[in-house]
Amino acid sequence: MKNKNILITGSEGLLGKSFVKFIKSKCKNIFCIDIKNIKRKNYFKCDITNEDEVKNTINQIAKKNTIDILINNASSNPIARKNMEAYKFTDYPLDEWKRNLNVDLIGNFLLSKYVLKIFEKKNKGKIINISSIYGIIGPDQSIYTKKKIKKYQGYKNLEYSVAKAGIIGLTKSLAAYYKGSKIEVICLVFGGVKNYQPDFFIKKYNSKNIANRMADLGEYNKYIEFYSSENSSYSSGAIVPIDGGVLGII
Repeated sequence: MKNKNILITGSEGLLGKSFVKFIKSKCKNIFCIDIKNIKRKNYFKCDITNEDEVKNTINQIAKKNTIDILINNASSNPIARKNMEAYKFTDYPLDEWKRNLNVDLIGNFLLSKYVLKIFEKKNKGKIINISSIYGIIGPDQSIYTKKKIKKYQGYKNLEYSVAKAGIIGLTKSLAAYYKGSKIEVICLVFGGVKNYQPDFFIKKYNSKNIANRMADLGEYNKYIEFYSSENSSYSSGAIVPIDGGVLGII
């Protein structure tokens, strides 16, 4: 990570802020992309679902700096329906489905596309994609409520799982596409992060994993550091679960 220029998307989210604060002391330059209106050195407001904005932002960064590592961290995470309201999948609006997929899938595609143009010129670079356990397993709707769930109803939006599964698929196919080069693509699959969730949710979630707890904020930072380093050069194409063992227990 030292002497590397790192670009991170979703820099103003829960994990993004933690990553940025940690990485700042470790790398040469960190460039941040998010949708919020912020004035800060090396911060770029960008709608990552808009190709022109992505292209212009990457070109603006690349005029003065190369990019060594891209961390695709931006995500639309609809934790649950508003006010924890239950919904029926068969009533779910198509517009909401599309909106919540766009950031993860179109955004990931566009950032990768334009950063890879830089990587190809020097035949070197690394993309670290961030996915979730819900890209591998479906969400247990019962952990999101204290109530008994009515038939055909749920709380966690299903497109979140679809988006995170798509990121895993993109990681594998991109890594294979760049086989034989020094361009690496990996995916870190994170479990839940403790962030003032209701006690009943935490208790139910903890019962489902080997560590018997959620990750603490900042706990994933060291994994970002390792997989950004040359020590992980044998990892391209890897899908790495860092989840407290939630995928390792029934």
